[in-house]
Amino acid sequence: EYQQIAVSRVGLKRIYGLALTLTLMLALLMTMVIAYLLSERLGAPLRTLARGTRAVAKGDFSQMPSVKSRDELGVLIQSFNRMTRQLSEAREQVAQNHQETEQAKAFLERVLANLSSGVMVLDDALQVRTMNGAAAHILGVAESALDALPLTGLSQSDALHAFGAAVAERFAEHEGEWQEQIDYTGQGGNQTLLLRGTRLPPGVERGYVLVFDDVTKLIDAERNAAWSEVARRLAHEIKNPLTPIQLSAERIARKLDGRLQAADAEFLARATQTIVNQVAAMKNMVDAFAGYA
Repeated sequence: EYQQIAVSRVGLKRIYGLALTLTLMLALLMTMVIAYLLSERLGAPLRTLARGTRAVAKGDFSQMPSVKSRDELGVLIQSFNRMTRQLSEAREQVAQNHQETEQAKAFLERVLANLSSGVMVLDDALQVRTMNGAAAHILGVAESALDALPLTGLSQSDALHAFGAAVAERFAEHEGEWQEQIDYTGQGGNQTLLLRGTRLPPGVERGYVLVFDDVTKLIDAERNAAWSEVARRLAHEIKNPLTPIQLSAERIARKLDGRLQAADAEFLARATQTIVNQVAAMKNMVDAFAGYA
């Protein structure tokens, strides 16, 4: 029995070794399967978070991973979703503000383009930043011909140089608003410009604004209106004594009628008629003059 057992000992060792090897392999396989399942369970939120991060980096804020756990990873995903939502709202706000700014800029450009007054914007060094079409038309230059040029260096013409020097001097003399009327010889001849300048208020970019109008026609109209009033009053003052003169001549003729000799009566009648005719002619002329005035 002992010899039989001794002979079978080698086979038992082999059987036990094979059994242990199979058990070890099964254990390793189960360990790998369990590790894979655990890694998938733990790594899925991280992969989702990574995809969301790449999407945010590309500007897509719609990727918000769903949260199912309450552990540290769940808190991280919640924070990421909150950050993404805030970024999305901030981008929408920026886009809205940019659109409103563009609309306001376009509206302001349309308003300035349709103004009859010239508007010139200067920086803090009194260099021309921009001006509207009316300003270019009044000064007789192209709309962008004076961009980035200092007021004291406008050398396109003597009139423009004198204009820039006068404006720069007024801005140097006055800290606030100022207004002045100057003469300008442009392409359209002698012009009278009414200038109004002011410094930009605090809180915006430093600089100045110059608004000017061509008041030549307005001054001519005021002058014509003044002369018209003078002419009307003058015609009225001339017309006032004409009626008494005519009445006095006719009264003299009636008073002396039948008291003079024929020659004297005829002379008086001719003189009286001459006075009456000339007074009537002067009345017609004064009426026409007053109507013209």
